[in-house]
Amino acid sequence: MADFKFICCSVLAGELKKVLNDLHLKAELSCLTPGLHVDNRQLEQKLVPALEDCCGKNLILIYGSQCHPEMKTWQRKYNFRQPEEPDCIGILLGQERREQFSREARTFYLTPGWLRHWKEIFEENLGWDKTEAHLNFGRYERILFLDSGISTVDEEKLLEFFDYTGVPIEIRPVGLNHITNLIQKLTQCP
Repeated sequence: MADFKFICCSVLAGELKKVLNDLHLKAELSCLTPGLHVDNRQLEQKLVPALEDCCGKNLILIYGSQCHPEMKTWQRKYNFRQPEEPDCIGILLGQERREQFSREARTFYLTPGWLRHWKEIFEENLGWDKTEAHLNFGRYERILFLDSGISTVDEEKLLEFFDYTGVPIEIRPVGLNHITNLIQKLTQCP
């Protein structure tokens, strides 16, 4: 039987599975559709029923604390633990590293999960064609692919995303140290 129940955005599912396995945690994991945070109503429609199903089960939510304006209200109501980081990039990197990378250039961050689901998030959920993507991504000087080391970098998908956005992509190895430390803290809380 699982000691913990995790609900997470599919964007971080690969990293979370690896960390849970490495830490030898007995955990049940439910992954929600990636990119729900772009529509508060959609996120609420998917997340609240998942929280209701798990209420009182040593629940840990791996979503950014600012992915929805009601996150703190839900945390009180459904009694879950959650990282303080505002979003998935903060959960993976930590705020200090994020600020360091952001000082280098105007940066859009891309995780392996974002890369895997980019069409679903940007084309389907947001409805952006290539022209709209170029307009929306045009303010960035680079896209920083955060290579967490959980899988081989899919260079073909990176080229496809570059073509879609028109923004140069850099690959940066980042590892799993920050998310591992977060999971250790969250699972040690009473």
